[in-house]
Amino acid sequence: MGLPPQPVAIPTMLASWEPPEITARDRCAARAGRELAAYTVRGWVRRLETSKDDGDWHIELTDRRDAPRDSCIVAEIPPPEFGDVYRQARADLAVVLRGRKRSKSGTLARPVEVQIVGAAFFDGNHRSRRRRRDTIDPPHGRCNASVSALWEIHPVYRVTGP
Repeated sequence: MGLPPQPVAIPTMLASWEPPEITARDRCAARAGRELAAYTVRGWVRRLETSKDDGDWHIELTDRRDAPRDSCIVAEIPPPEFGDVYRQARADLAVVLRGRKRSKSGTLARPVEVQIVGAAFFDGNHRSRRRRRDTIDPPHGRCNASVSALWEIHPVYRVTGP
């Protein structure tokens, strides 16, 4: 990951990043293609879940403050025990969100603009196991139910304000 991060817009990720043929059965598949690069994404934090079973902080981002919340992507910051970079990313996100009201489910009363840097990851674990592999099962946050929404920024290395 020594290359500088490439800027990418959330609508571009959702509309033109082809989903690879990865499913839950490919849980340990090596990263390939887009997953070998780091990206800079600017977006609006709509929801933050900090108590997931895997220990990751799950951030739902939309392209605009007023975008439908189901047009989001997910960004995830791993637990701090996996590295100081994640400890710092969590601390930086906490600073950006300081004083903002969140519901019990993590929804922000008013979205907050951020810029994140991290690696692309296709979360095939959510791809439907049924015949229709172009849908999501189980749900992937509140993001749309298209397979394109399984593209994430995970792990997140850096978070800054606008």
